Amino acid sequence: MDILTGFEGILQVDGYTGYDALAEPKRMGGMPLTLAYCWAHSRRKLHDIYQKDGSEIAAEGLRRIAQIYELSTTA
Repeated sequence: MDILTGFEGILQVDGYTGYDALAEPKRMGGMPLTLAYCWAHSRRKLHDIYQKDGSEIAAEGLRRIAQIYELSTTA
C-alpha cells in the first residue's frame, strides 16, 4: 500500500485480513499502524441473527454497539 508510506497513526479499516500487515512491527514504508476496525460488518451480522431468531445475545451486542455509536457522536 504505497499510498500509506510514511503515514503513522490510526487507520480505520474493515475486516479484510490483508490490512494486518500494516500493523506488523517491520512494516514496509514506516512504523506499524494502529488498526481501528469498523463495527458495520459485525453489527450487520448481529442484526441478521437477531432478525432470524430473536437471540438475546445478538440483541445485547446491538445495544452495546449502539452505545459505542452514541459515544462517537457526542465526543
